[in-house]
Amino acid sequence: RWAGRKDNGEKGKKWFAIFVGVIMLMSVAGFVFSLNPSGQGANFRYGGLIFKQSPQGFYTAELNGVQIDFLYRPEDLADIDVSADIISKLTGSRSVRITYYWNSTLADDMALFQFDVSNLLDSTHGVFVEPGFTTANPSNTTIVACNDATPFVPVLLLQEANNTALGIGSSNPNCIVLNASSSTGFSRAADKLKYAILGSGNSVSGGQ
Repeated sequence: RWAGRKDNGEKGKKWFAIFVGVIMLMSVAGFVFSLNPSGQGANFRYGGLIFKQSPQGFYTAELNGVQIDFLYRPEDLADIDVSADIISKLTGSRSVRITYYWNSTLADDMALFQFDVSNLLDSTHGVFVEPGFTTANPSNTTIVACNDATPFVPVLLLQEANNTALGIGSSNPNCIVLNASSSTGFSRAADKLKYAILGSGNSVSGGQ
């Protein structure tokens, strides 16, 4: 009898240890995910497209044969506002000019955003995007500033600033300004605007 009780006691300790181990693993996993909100979800659908999560944690969708990348899920960007007026100006014209300072510390991020938005606007609304720079530049690309914006050809200005926000330029109501105080801030605002453009499309053809 004593031996039977000993066996039962050992089994009880074993299952208790397994239970504690599982709880600890779940706690660690929850802590890791809390540090990286974008890594919490799997694939999802938005704006008629399927977004697939890469092993690196970002999200990618295929739009008319072109890959468009996002670092964040839509729900991660709820704190950034994009007015209906901004989307209307971008999607309701035949052409949009996107401009930024060519030697900005965020120039690489801005160039990628310019490429993605060009594909988004063309595929979802038939809007042609003309690239530009705000000052003279080594590639002799057209100089475009907020003052050049018109009701028929609005300008989207990307610039470094003390805040991260999307708004209408104070000097010209046809100029849209994306301010970013850091690379992370720019990526969040850029993703928010791309999702807003995608969500406003009536019909999108994408890969499954």
